[in-house]
Amino acid sequence: MEPTMTNLTMPIPTALPGVWRERGGLDGLIRLDETPVTPGMVVVAKQNEPWQEKPELRWQVWPEDLEAVS
Repeated sequence: MEPTMTNLTMPIPTALPGVWRERGGLDGLIRLDETPVTPGMVVVAKQNEPWQEKPELRWQVWPEDLEAVS
C-alpha cells in the first residue's frame, strides 16, 4: 500500500532534557530529538504548546543561539 496522508504516521519526537531560551528571543524552549532539515541546526518547540500533535509548532535554530535555563 502506498503511503498517503490518511495512513502515513510520523513518529513523534521526544523532548531532550533541559529548558532553553533563544539569545535575544523566546524562552521556555525545549530541544527535540528530531533530525533538522538544515545540517548543524537543532529542532526546538515551546514547552507549553502542543508540539506533539502539531509539527508546525516545531522549528530549527542554530545551537549557539540557545542558552540553557535549567
